[in-house]
Amino acid sequence: MMNGNWGKLLKVDLSAGTTEEVEVPEEDYRDYVGGSGLAGKWFFDNRGWEMPPLAAGSPLIIMNGPLSGTPYPGASRLEICGRSPLTGIWGESSMGGHFAPQLKKTGYDGIIVVGASKEPVYLHVTDEKAEIRDASHLWGKDTFETELLLKEESGDKRSQVMTIGPAGENLVKFAAIIHNRGSAAGRCGMGAVMGSKKLKGVVVKGRKKAPIADEKMLKELRSKAVTLLQDSIMADAYRHFGSNTHLEFGMAIGDVPTKNWRLAYWEDGPKNLGGTAVARTILKKPHTCQSCPISCKRIVEIEKGPYAMKEGPGSEYEAAAALGTLQLVNDREANHKANDLCNRYGMDTISAGGTIAYATEAFEKGLITTKDTGGLRLGWNHPRTLILLLEKTAFRDGIGDELAEGARSMSAKYGGQEFAPHVKGLEVPMHDPRALWGMALTYATSPRGACSSADSNLFAEAGWLDQRDLGVKSTWPFTAKGKAAQTIASQRKGTLTNSVVMCQIVFYFLGGRMEDMTALLRAATGFDYTKGELASAADRIWLLKRALGNLMGASRADDNVPRRLLEPHLEGATSPLHLAFYPQLSVVEPFHGVLQKQLKRLSRGLRSRLLQPLLERTPMEFRETLQKTTKSMDEMSLTSRFLIPNIDRILCKVGSLPGISWHNRAVMRKDPSAIKRMTVPLEKMLRDFYALRDIDIHGRPRRRRLESLGMHEVADVLHGSDAGAKPRQRASGER
Repeated sequence: MMNGNWGKLLKVDLSAGTTEEVEVPEEDYRDYVGGSGLAGKWFFDNRGWEMPPLAAGSPLIIMNGPLSGTPYPGASRLEICGRSPLTGIWGESSMGGHFAPQLKKTGYDGIIVVGASKEPVYLHVTDEKAEIRDASHLWGKDTFETELLLKEESGDKRSQVMTIGPAGENLVKFAAIIHNRGSAAGRCGMGAVMGSKKLKGVVVKGRKKAPIADEKMLKELRSKAVTLLQDSIMADAYRHFGSNTHLEFGMAIGDVPTKNWRLAYWEDGPKNLGGTAVARTILKKPHTCQSCPISCKRIVEIEKGPYAMKEGPGSEYEAAAALGTLQLVNDREANHKANDLCNRYGMDTISAGGTIAYATEAFEKGLITTKDTGGLRLGWNHPRTLILLLEKTAFRDGIGDELAEGARSMSAKYGGQEFAPHVKGLEVPMHDPRALWGMALTYATSPRGACSSADSNLFAEAGWLDQRDLGVKSTWPFTAKGKAAQTIASQRKGTLTNSVVMCQIVFYFLGGRMEDMTALLRAATGFDYTKGELASAADRIWLLKRALGNLMGASRADDNVPRRLLEPHLEGATSPLHLAFYPQLSVVEPFHGVLQKQLKRLSRGLRSRLLQPLLERTPMEFRETLQKTTKSMDEMSLTSRFLIPNIDRILCKVGSLPGISWHNRAVMRKDPSAIKRMTVPLEKMLRDFYALRDIDIHGRPRRRRLESLGMHEVADVLHGSDAGAKPRQRASGER
């Protein structure tokens, strides 16, 4: 046992029906931190890369980090890792909610599952014992019902559950693992890995408290973080409108993928699907992960109609886009119903949406016909068809059997690879590189394929975060200069948040500074990292994941992004608002905090000097009205009352100003020079990236770079000294 961690993992062999404790050396925690970093180290040491994704011996790794379970905001997350059945390479997925804190209380830092049961089972883990229990009665049930039944069987409502639904059971390649009905480990198909093992769910409940090196320091850091989040303009926006408030920001600058990445701007997106629209109509209440003051999750209810759904988790940004704008579906209730089905069936909304959008365009172009779809006609803004396709995918029914394989597999069969939105087989998340050029490099080089959470580039490009603490200057949005250095700095921060493990949204809203990360780790673990040592740990973890990808068949040729996502939109255009306005929003953030404090002081002063005498003399009903009004001056910020509900219109007005709008006209005229100027120069950025990362012509980290970080064994395996460990060709897993 050590500070911040227990020093041990639970290993479960479902083939043998056994469990055992596995000790982890302290140096592994220091060098690889925890979370996906420590998972990658275990995966490499145990040669997980030799196993096909859905083979019995392929490990499923559920891993906490040193901050998991602490009361620090955003520290209620864990990572689920293994070989992805969708991509064939390294896969990892992050999950929030309340599972990680309970796992920490069992006395384990993580759970490693190998082998496969002949019959459905679930795992029940407490601080006293671990049991493999029969789950035959649960097989075939959706995630909502399964979680409810497992909580009842555990006999303790405080037990936390993660489970798969029909999609995981049917080995849908992008099957998700669901916790608390709406907290999803969605990416990379880890739900299919669970399904291949006949593992229906995992239940955890514990009472132990992991030792913390400096409780007082951690408490002080938490108090500071909570105060900063209270004064953050973005935290305020997420608190009142959820993550899909980004529809209001993103659509105006062309960052929201629409009509399979074809359409630059669509007014119906923010108008019907954005956070403010949801708040005005179907929102019941906000919801939060453990110990987080933001409460960005939405609980919604649709009382009647074709898309009626009981009170439950609503669409977050990625689902609002992937199952909304990407399909040109403008029906808010249909979008939330589609999201609800993905949660129930256990499917990644991004991959499901991306694959269906590809299929719709392929149908439009005649590559897929009614013979392939069983008579079903696909089209844009067909919400009922979207919902039917999700159901067919989860159960591998008809065309759903093809959709369940993902966009890469479908485009290889039917054609149209140029508009199949994936990188290395992983469907692209809902941020457009044409709006934020650095995202092209993010997608191309992420170890798991297209991913917006592998680094902090999204925030850096939008002007909410800088990398000066790592000696890197911010870059101008529409330029390749400096993007490689910025991306590497961003990868260090993203890698660390996925290893610590904590919510990237929270960390970046707090400024995303390496100094804060070192202070948090010092408080939790006692490890006296310097900023440079922590940056080296991040590089070590990133390069290990890159090497694992190489060992499983990925090469430099796979560091690519579909041309559709690099060239100007086929339909319409948006203004390059970044050039005149959007990066400067980072200046608004600290100003907003000061303004909010002054407004709060003013409202309290007015209440005491002017209103209190009146309150004492008025009837109770009037008094309550005045109290609510003055209280709202404290709680409802300018952001909530004006800025966010109108941000799309504000940005569009700015974009129509002379000197900015010229860009629109030139692109829409298909002026060759304008198109060339606005095509993302990915190849140039990649050349700079490879040089700075020390990546060879095959896409592998060079031996000298690996050895400089103490990774001699990785260097030997990757570069051939281990004769029995030749890199394998990528396998997509068994059906």
